[in-house]
Order: sequence, then C-alpha cells, then structure tokens
Amino acid sequence: MQKNITATSSITGLGESLGRKLFKVSGGQYYDRLAAIVQTGPNDIKLAYADRPYSSWSEWQSVADDCDEGAFDCLMDSAGNIHVVYTEQTTLALVTKKLLFSSGGWAVGSKVTIYDGSGCYSPSANIEPGGDLWVSYSRLISPNKQVYAKSSSDGGASWGSGSSDPGVQISATALYAYSRVVMGLNDIHIIYTLGGTQLSIRSRPLTGGDWTSAYTLATGNGLTYNFDAAVGPDGLLAVVFSHDDLQYREYDGSNWGAIVTLAAGSKESPQVLFRQNIPVIVFLDTWAGSQKTIKYIDRQTGVFSAPQILDPHARPFDGVILYDKVSESYADRTDQAQSATAADVYHPASGCLLKSSGDIIYLGMDDRFRYVEFTLSTPGGGGTVGYSYWDGSNWTAITPTGDNPYLDAAGVALVLWSDYAAFPVDWQKRIVNGENRFWVKIEVASAYTTGPVADRVAAVSFIEKIIFRR
Repeated sequence: MQKNITATSSITGLGESLGRKLFKVSGGQYYDRLAAIVQTGPNDIKLAYADRPYSSWSEWQSVADDCDEGAFDCLMDSAGNIHVVYTEQTTLALVTKKLLFSSGGWAVGSKVTIYDGSGCYSPSANIEPGGDLWVSYSRLISPNKQVYAKSSSDGGASWGSGSSDPGVQISATALYAYSRVVMGLNDIHIIYTLGGTQLSIRSRPLTGGDWTSAYTLATGNGLTYNFDAAVGPDGLLAVVFSHDDLQYREYDGSNWGAIVTLAAGSKESPQVLFRQNIPVIVFLDTWAGSQKTIKYIDRQTGVFSAPQILDPHARPFDGVILYDKVSESYADRTDQAQSATAADVYHPASGCLLKSSGDIIYLGMDDRFRYVEFTLSTPGGGGTVGYSYWDGSNWTAITPTGDNPYLDAAGVALVLWSDYAAFPVDWQKRIVNGENRFWVKIEVASAYTTGPVADRVAAVSFIEKIIFRR
C-alpha cells in the first residue's frame, strides 16, 4: 500500500545513494514497527514510525539539522538502534548519530565525528553479524575523490584511531567515486564506481586480514551511482548496475559470472533483493520523458524474466475513451494515449479531447489509480471541466490537486487522491463503451474556445527515487 507520509524540500529526500532508509523492528513488543528516515529539507534529517497496517505515522522527530544535501545513510543493529551517518553541511566532515531504541521510540544521541580531515561525500553504512559498524565514503583530495572505508567496534562511539584517521584507502583517484558496503556470509565487500567508467570490488574476511586487490566488474560510460549489491541466503553476491543498459553480474563464492543485460537503456534506482535464493531486481523505468514506472525482474525459472510493472496503480491506462456530445459517439484512444506519436489523442468528430458542454474523457484502469498526467500538444482555452468517479449508483464529484485541472497548460499533472489509503471505499467499476473498469470521468462544464489535444495520457507517476527495505 502506498502511503504519503511527508513532503520534502530537499533535492533528494532519500539521499543521493540508495542505501537503507526504511527499517523494521525484528522482535519484541514492537515487532514489525517501521521507521523511516527522510531528509525533509536541504539540511534536515527526520524520523517517523508506524505500526501495521502503516496507515498512520508518528509526528516527525528531528535527527539532524546540519546535513549536507543528500549525503546520508543509515543502518539498524540487532537491538533496533539506528545509526545515521551523514556529511555535515558546513565542514563536510563525516559524522554519525546513534538513535537508541527504547520503549518503542528512538532517542537521538550525541554526534560523533568519523573523519574531518577533508571533504567527505556519499557515505554507505553497514554492520557485521558480530556488531562492528562499517562506513565507506568518497574522500575529496581536490579536485578528485577516493573511496575510503572505516569501522567502529564499540557501537559507533569511536572510529579507527580518531577523527584525523581517514581509514583504509579502497580505490584509486578519479573525479567521481561512489561506493556501497555489503556484508557477505564470510566477507565484507566494498563495491564502487570510479570516474564514471569503471565498476570494481574489493573484499576482506570478516575475521580480519588484508583487502583483496581491486577486481573490475564492468567498464563503460555512465557508471556512477546507479548500482547496488546484495548477498542471498546461500551466499550468492549479486550486483546490478545501470549505464547504457541495466546489467547484472554475480559471484558464487568461486567465480564471477558473465555480465547479463536485463533491460535496454539506462535505468534509475536499480536495487537487488532476494526472495529466498531468487534474485529480484527493481528499478525505475522512464516513460514519456519525466514520468517513471516501477518495474521488476526476477529469476524464478532459472533465467531472468522480462521487466514487469510492479505497481498496478501507477501505469498507462487500460482505457482512454472520449465521448463527443454533438455526434453522440465514443472514440477509443487507449493506444494513442500510450504512443510516442505527437498530437494523436483526440476525438475524430471534434479534433480534440473535449470541447463542447457534455463532452467527456473517461480514464479507466483494472486497478484503482490516484494520479493522471496529460502531455498536451494543444492546451485548452476558455473552458472548464469537472471530475468524478462512479460510486455504484452515481458519479461523485472530486477536486484534484494540481495547477491546471482545466487542461490549459502543456503539462498537466493531477493528484486525484493523496495516496492509496485515500481511495474512496465506494469507488466501483462501471461499463463504459463496453469496458468494465474503474473510471474517472472528466466532463466539460463550460465549453472551450480551444479544445485540448494530447500527445500522451497516463497514470504513470512522477517518481524521482525508490528505496526498498532490505
């Protein structure tokens, strides 16, 4: 279930790296309580929590007010404590705060400096099975960066030999560097990109010892922060990364497999999860420019599936039906609403989506939906419309949230309901032009002087980033 829990004025409220931002208490009285860590403003990190069915969230609690834009990551230990690692906004020092879990809530501890010798960026945090904390980060050696790693054996109270100790250098030097710390069954892995052209890995036994030499997993342009890694229950190390295409590679404990192309084209927020021992890749796929669908790929049959839409409520419409009052005729423009052809979504009788009083756009889906976006080649002018849904007996009026509900701008993005929990309980399917779906009706209240014409119409959301709980 999608639940809208807060707005954010941060450029990237979930941080620039994927990391971990959503946690679940694993036992005890507060079993299954979710905690979300969000950057609600350019410098503000806050926490809120909720219990099943996660429809009502607590008030937001301040964790930090001095975080650099997007530069934070988190981890939860076995006791439910949350460790937040971030870059200070003014000093660019790498710091951490421990959020102590007690009586169902989290008390924010004092700030501890991990490293303050030079600028620190893009932290990634993780925890060993034995409890030692690890962080990797990009250290600025102007104008370039290097990946470093540092650990704490006392729950984050101290790191290495002090704040002047940068830790272990993991990578060579390049203009850009991003990393992830991943815990295997027997090893710590740091996977990193360097210079936007190389994806590599170095590992070290959990019991201690030397780091392996760098092993190159992939090369090519566009290898920046869009990568992820996870270890399955059987120890399989899976890495997903996006540059020219979405690709995958895995290590079985002895050998690295070949690079597998999962989907053509660059993708956003790729993440790999395991359902038992089956790798599942989730990602954002661009649709019509700015809109993005959440998709997934799995390997249940021994080979990777084709990409599938994960969220049935946020996708292209199953039905886009136009009704022209003058000719008393329907026109099915579903295919045209999804195509890349410009200016092809219109009623043949009027040459536009709607124009005269009583003209109607029916937007329908087999699942309920909360959002609609119009890309208009010709914005409407001089008219007004009303919105409604079918409650089983009548068309019930609704007022969408958006700047241009009258379809009088080139881009019209309308929020019909704030989240999935806000769907009307009485919204029912109805047959329109022979199609039984959940419909939203958009009807002309006062006639247009210029009727709108669309390039595309869909319920695909404007999503910037996703992070799944793992």
